[in-house]
Amino acid sequence: MFYRMKVTVVLLHYWLERTGHIKKIIDALKAGTRKPDKIIVFNNNPAIKIDGAINSNQNYHGRARYPIALLEPSDYYYFIDDDMNVRSRTLENFVNYAEKGCCLGYRGKILKKETGYLYEHAKNIWASTIDKPKKVDLLVGNGTIFVCRSALLKMFKTEEKLKNLGREEDLILSMSNNSKVIPAIEADKYIVNLKEKGVGYYLQKNHLELREAAVKILR
Repeated sequence: MFYRMKVTVVLLHYWLERTGHIKKIIDALKAGTRKPDKIIVFNNNPAIKIDGAINSNQNYHGRARYPIALLEPSDYYYFIDDDMNVRSRTLENFVNYAEKGCCLGYRGKILKKETGYLYEHAKNIWASTIDKPKKVDLLVGNGTIFVCRSALLKMFKTEEKLKNLGREEDLILSMSNNSKVIPAIEADKYIVNLKEKGVGYYLQKNHLELREAAVKILR
């Protein structure tokens, strides 16, 4: 009997300025060539209530999406932020490269071991520049990561060994597992960068410092 893997999408929302993106993202996911089996919208902003979403009564930051994903037992999970959107074949592309124990993304970094760790100077690998999967040291979330269930569980085991890492959960997830950037040379397989509306964690002045500290611990 043919087994169809179950894929659950977890869409994280926080910024009020981006609330209008949610319907667009859901509509695009449902219109794709590979439709998700389940879509979970997690609204992490206690000041906002969104119909049909899991609405939090406090801000748990980005990490909360991962335990919430496990509420829906699935083979794979696709995590996407409210400032990104899929194209017609985005999810299909991730499913085609699905691999046990692996985290897949569209941007990764290869650390420069000869000079020690320098996050901002690490070599960037982009999906639009490769024609086969490329192993990387870590994935840069950029709003979208595709992972199998076992990789997600391994992230939590890694967290048990760490303290006060802040919000760098994409690094914890990708560096706990075998991570690869997959190719998306064709436009309909890539992702859409929606308007960020002038808000985002990356705008905090200590953003790079937090990520550098996290990677030094995780290496």
